[in-house]
Amino acid sequence: MQWFDNAVKNLNPVTKYTRQQLISMLREDAPMLNEGSYQWAVGGLVKSGNIIRTGFDEYMLAEGNVRPEYEPNYTDFASGISGKVAERFPQIRFTIFETVLLNEFLNHLIAQNTVFVQAEKDISIFVFRFLQESGFANVMYKPSQKDYDLYWAANSIVVTDMISEAPLSSHDLHAMTLEKMLVDIYCDKLIRNTYSKAEYPMVMEQAMTSYKVEKPKLLRYARRRNKEKELQVFISAISKESI
Repeated sequence: MQWFDNAVKNLNPVTKYTRQQLISMLREDAPMLNEGSYQWAVGGLVKSGNIIRTGFDEYMLAEGNVRPEYEPNYTDFASGISGKVAERFPQIRFTIFETVLLNEFLNHLIAQNTVFVQAEKDISIFVFRFLQESGFANVMYKPSQKDYDLYWAANSIVVTDMISEAPLSSHDLHAMTLEKMLVDIYCDKLIRNTYSKAEYPMVMEQAMTSYKVEKPKLLRYARRRNKEKELQVFISAISKESI
């Protein structure tokens, strides 16, 4: 047991706390520590499952039927790409998706990873060139399915345009939201062909029963990609009790 685990005993199960409120409580229990220790402790409470993040700067005790907000668990490879692009292009919008993120929801796991970088339409070509010049191997720019199949290798990077009105994270600008992921893995032909399409209904159900999913946001983005009615069928097929 870590020193901060006892802090959850003082939390109200129906109250939502900010990160600073949690830090203040931790400081009262252990006033001799430095600020970094309290920040680390909040992350430790989330990682251990004692508390869950329910929104931007919003945490609750992990009790009852409150579902946590999805946070992609990126590999070091994908995180490194995100960091380099963000440093080189600090003002642009882009998101990172990697296929192994789906392993949390699939029966047949994806062994070989592919990273998709979706950037603003007018900037994506510059992101592609930057990644090439930075020494990354197997970088493709908006490949056709034929070219993707021909040139793909493990840890390939695919740079494409971001679809407008995509639902973005409020606290991590470049992280993939669950709403965007659930739409993209159905609509994007390259991503869709990296896993068994027969597993999509299970992925949708697993995601919606495990995490907080804003269905209006998901369907609005699906409408932008001309797939709203199809995804609505999947959502409707999931029992209301499980959502």
